[in-house]
Amino acid sequence: MVAIIRCTEAEKAHLEWQEDLFPASGRREWTWTTTRLREFWTKGSHITLVATPDRYGVMQVTRLGHTKRLRQVADLQQKLEISHVTLLPEPVTLNELIALLTARHRVHLVEEGQQTEATGKALLAALVELQPDVDRVIGQLRAAFDGYTVRSKAGQALATQRDAVLGIGRMAGMSIPQLARWDPPAEELYDDRPPPAYLDLLSRTATTSAGAGRAASQHDIAIEDHHIGRDAEIFLGWIGELTGHVAWRHFRQDEQSLLIANVNRTAAERNSGADLLYYHQSRGSLILVQYKKLDRVGGYYYPDSDGKLADELRRMQDVDAYAARLRRPTDDHRLSPDPSWIKLCPPEGLIPQANVMVQGMYFSRQHFQRLRDDPRLRDGRGGALRFGYSNVPSYLDNTMFTRLVETGMIGTAGASTEMVRQQVMRSVREGRLLTAGVLTGKEQPQSARNSARRRRR
Repeated sequence: MVAIIRCTEAEKAHLEWQEDLFPASGRREWTWTTTRLREFWTKGSHITLVATPDRYGVMQVTRLGHTKRLRQVADLQQKLEISHVTLLPEPVTLNELIALLTARHRVHLVEEGQQTEATGKALLAALVELQPDVDRVIGQLRAAFDGYTVRSKAGQALATQRDAVLGIGRMAGMSIPQLARWDPPAEELYDDRPPPAYLDLLSRTATTSAGAGRAASQHDIAIEDHHIGRDAEIFLGWIGELTGHVAWRHFRQDEQSLLIANVNRTAAERNSGADLLYYHQSRGSLILVQYKKLDRVGGYYYPDSDGKLADELRRMQDVDAYAARLRRPTDDHRLSPDPSWIKLCPPEGLIPQANVMVQGMYFSRQHFQRLRDDPRLRDGRGGALRFGYSNVPSYLDNTMFTRLVETGMIGTAGASTEMVRQQVMRSVREGRLLTAGVLTGKEQPQSARNSARRRRR
């Protein structure tokens, strides 16, 4: 749907301040929250014409954005969030735009708020008639609504990478909205080629590190901070030993630094699976997540039909046993000290632009193996074993899992960088799709992190 929002002088100044702080060339995402009368914002989300007053007080459409409703803040007031705010090449007077509407559409026009479907389409058509270049902006906003349709194994690999990248950001407890803002591939994806790295699609204009040394000359690297710690350089060096392509990004928040890397080595049709590796340096905490897909039809995962599962579980058991040998009585407490986890998730038919992860069920390796012996899961045809939302008695969802990782309640304690190196190299050598994250720097107490999160909302 389409909506109009009329800004006050103060709101106009706020938008201009945000645009100065986060220039479009940097592709750093920001949002604007405001309140409006609830009766005019009762449904869904909208492509929004943002009108601001000029020096004479005349309202001009100067921007387009994507508006969604948040919570009701009073009996008559609705809180709104406007994202993807894009400055138009040239402003268009709102009255001039409305003058192009037919009488039928003008009758249904709402001065401010959501429009009827027909009137909204007419408004966008009139805007393109006055400013043809706006058609490109509208297309980008529609992509933010509709997402990217997945049609191949390579597309599924891209969707998995995206989910892992967003997951690592949440595990680190960082607010990184730009991780969800990406440009879909310009060309069709083919399964007989390595899938594109999701991080490569985040930005076309980010800078290249001058301090990354030899790695910067060998890999397609774009980062958002010029300070790369010694451990991050070592981490990238491990990956660089094994593959000709690494896409990575570096983020800072408070006193911590997060590096995220995508590693693609094999064609999608020969890919042996997907791994997420997350290492919290100050805790010595390692988490390994292996992705498994539910059937597109029926929504179940059948472990007995997965020819790779036995070897994968053996690998996880070896990693868990190795981590157990490194434990010390003085290590921090963990609800689950093993590194190995499995995420079962539905195959993506659409990759959204919104900052949402793929719905999924997380299991520790031990929990997963115990469920394989649970008679409640043998409810398939002929008593076949299957995992699905309808029969699994308990699991962790995205929010619970990433929050437990963030707060240090699960994951190893005291894992060495040598253990991390071994797992990175093993994933890549086995032809797996690897998304890895390393968090370094001083960690704040949980109460301080919670306060910072509330301030950033």
